[in-house]
Amino acid sequence: MNTRLLFPLFAVALFACSGQAPETVVDEPASTIERIEEEVAVAGVAPSTIADISIDGMSCEMMCGSSIKKALAALPGVNSTEIKFIEGDVRDHAVVNYDAAKISDAEMIDAIQSLYDGQYKVVAVKITKQVPAAGGEAASGKSEEETKPVSVLNPASVVVPGLLSLLAYVLRV
Repeated sequence: MNTRLLFPLFAVALFACSGQAPETVVDEPASTIERIEEEVAVAGVAPSTIADISIDGMSCEMMCGSSIKKALAALPGVNSTEIKFIEGDVRDHAVVNYDAAKISDAEMIDAIQSLYDGQYKVVAVKITKQVPAAGGEAASGKSEEETKPVSVLNPASVVVPGLLSLLAYVLRV
């Protein structure tokens, strides 16, 4: 009789332990936020810093976007804020023009993530620092050869038509 009870108990113990452990939700520390920083040379424009902040948790442009915009606008050193809400996307963006001497991107991230008991999570930040161009010319990421003017007599690239396109042209005439 003991062997009959042993098999069902073994089966119950085997299947009871095969389930997955429940996942625990842990707040992401600020160090796990992807941060990209670049400098762009500009001419004729006062130097400034722009942060493109990727945010998870926004569900609408009116309530969520306006509350994030108001929270960022209240911070010292923030010049302007634009919310880019794309319906159906997981991540939405807040584009902030700010003075880096008065506020850091970490302070803006804290302001966003503290709204509504942590409803919004900042996933990534792209910082673009606009610096004055040397010699008054803006660098557009092209080398000197690419920015040189192209002569009509010596074009940078010549497209030579193929044999079939020449035949098609001759037969049409």
